Amino acid sequence: MRATLRERRMLEGLQSASALERVGDFYFVVGDDACDLFRLDVNFNGVGTTRLCEANTRQKQRIAKKAKPDLEAMCCVEWNGKPELLCFGSGSLSPARDVCYRVDVTNPASPQDVRAVSLRALNDALRGNPQIVGAYTLNLEAASCTHNTISLFQRGNISGINARIEFDLRPFMQFLDAPHSLPPAPRVFAYALPEIKNRRAGFSAAAQWNDSILFAATVEDTENEIDDGATLGSFIGRMVAAELQWVALVEQSGQSVPVKIEGIEIVHAEENYFQLVAVTDDDTGNSEILHIEIR
Repeated sequence: MRATLRERRMLEGLQSASALERVGDFYFVVGDDACDLFRLDVNFNGVGTTRLCEANTRQKQRIAKKAKPDLEAMCCVEWNGKPELLCFGSGSLSPARDVCYRVDVTNPASPQDVRAVSLRALNDALRGNPQIVGAYTLNLEAASCTHNTISLFQRGNISGINARIEFDLRPFMQFLDAPHSLPPAPRVFAYALPEIKNRRAGFSAAAQWNDSILFAATVEDTENEIDDGATLGSFIGRMVAAELQWVALVEQSGQSVPVKIEGIEIVHAEENYFQLVAVTDDDTGNSEILHIEIR
């Protein structure tokens, strides 16, 4: 399979895009150093924002690195008869990033009822699991869900452990309803991903398709999980359970494109043909929307 970049453009007024999810006729984007949930129309024009958290910043100003919730993962679940967007902090700095924002998107044109939930107990359990972090840092960068399960993705660009952390949906949501209760037990699947210039790829985005998951994995020239480095490129892949079916480098005109893909959504899918949209973050606050074809 080959992943070809067909089109790209800047997302004006949207900072540091880190996850992408479509609900109805809208695309939702979170930024890893932004206070707002951004809402885009089907042509990727900004049409509104929903405030998730408060910070000592002016509008559109980036939250300081040490203070930000570092929202890096998002998925939409059906719970108690309504759709909710779940926006997850990375867990890479506790307790500031041990958070999930729950947003009612029953009417996606007007998101309601934003609730912040502490993930401290859950993330402490994940941080203590060597199958997930090895001897390194928790860094959750993507999420996906089915009707029965939800998966969080540990970015293993430094540790070499790129892990999918799968939970049964009901106990996971029951934990979000009562976050001081015992966190649910996960199933952990680890994957070997490719390298660019001797730097490992790490999970950065995910989207469910039938019984499989399409994912993005980015490569940065960095020595640790926290500090950004020069972007070397991104891969798109497909997994089924514990197996990788294929992984493809994102290219244009036969050359690797140095983009840092942070969120993906499937526009059209067949067994061996996919059209995706993706959002990127250049680590200086700018964001792009990409159109990618895979065949």
